[in-house]
Amino acid sequence: MFTNLLAVRQTENTYRWVILALCALTPMIVLTLPNMSVPPLFATISDDIGLSLVEMGSIWGVKPFAGIFFAFIGGTLGDRFGSRTTLFFICFTSGLAGIARAFAVDFVTLLLASLALGTFQAIIPVMVFKVARQYFPPEQLGMAGGVISVGFALGLLLGPLISTSVMLPALGGWQQIFVFYGVLAVIVSVLWLVALPVEHVDDSSPRPRLPLSDSLRHVIRLRQLWVLGIAGLGLNACFLGFSGYLPTYLKAIGWAELDADRALSLFFVTSLLAVIPLTTLSDRLHIRRGFLIIGAIGLSVGIGALTFVEGAMIMITVAATGVIFDALMSISTTTVLEVDGVGGLYAGTALGFVLMIRNLGGAFAPAVGNSLAVYGLSVPFLFWGGMGLLAVVMYIFAFKPGPAAMKEATATT
Repeated sequence: MFTNLLAVRQTENTYRWVILALCALTPMIVLTLPNMSVPPLFATISDDIGLSLVEMGSIWGVKPFAGIFFAFIGGTLGDRFGSRTTLFFICFTSGLAGIARAFAVDFVTLLLASLALGTFQAIIPVMVFKVARQYFPPEQLGMAGGVISVGFALGLLLGPLISTSVMLPALGGWQQIFVFYGVLAVIVSVLWLVALPVEHVDDSSPRPRLPLSDSLRHVIRLRQLWVLGIAGLGLNACFLGFSGYLPTYLKAIGWAELDADRALSLFFVTSLLAVIPLTTLSDRLHIRRGFLIIGAIGLSVGIGALTFVEGAMIMITVAATGVIFDALMSISTTTVLEVDGVGGLYAGTALGFVLMIRNLGGAFAPAVGNSLAVYGLSVPFLFWGGMGLLAVVMYIFAFKPGPAAMKEATATT
């Protein structure tokens, strides 16, 4: 492994906080806010173009399906062509694809537009964490990841909270909401051109760039990336299935529309409040694996418990489960950057590879879980909770971090 020279040079540079703020703003505006506005709108969209419950699950799962392929490719291209160019391109095209959803007239056209959107959105998590690694030293990566996760969390929180209560009456329809978020994504793409200096596009490694095929072969040989990817598959299946279904489920059992949407927002409120303290604590204690195990258990048990709880206990369970979520996802992503053999040279490719495997869970879990509703409206939560247990098993029995991995990340070899 080698020293992240760019991070060292930027340690005393306050401009890195501007870049970190943009790293947090990007996933909020381009990824989670437009995506999480969709579940509360499913009822309205279904009335307009006619969607079944399984079709809604398929639309919700198609974006991570696109990520199966393009997170890996995008991460590699980010290593090859630089952060500035890649982030401009993916934010701009995400905006255009988001606008295209507004012109959907049936299930197929909405599915295709959502697939196109997911294709570009899949690269965003890879690139913002890659930029954070370029600007922050290893001992602050957990904190930087936590700040980025605040951006994810704010979008996850505000999406369902304002979707039907604010955006729908203000803009007049779900089509207008999709156009509005698409325009915001285009604006963010311009910010990356202005804010990120050209000289910071290149990787911090003094070594020459490797051909794409060599980068891919190197990353694929790292066993711990497979372990983290399979664990992430379980986490992503657990979360995406739950988050896409919860508002629909609560409305189906008699909750008022706004109460149902706010229940999902409560999950993200508690997650947002806890993410920076927990990720900072993981930096100081150097126990990534312990955080991953505890977090995966909490997410799995909490979502699975929704199968059995009723009334006010639903809100309590949702809030308690949310505490660990964003910290868990941030730490799991940061851990990828600390795997022996990754370093700055392969950061984008490694993140893309792990997210590719992770997105497999999100691709099938919503539709499969939704189909189980025929056996009882709460049964899908049991399935998604079970998927979370896959991550627990992987972290306990298969994940073996190298000795003093976080400390070694600062050493030059």
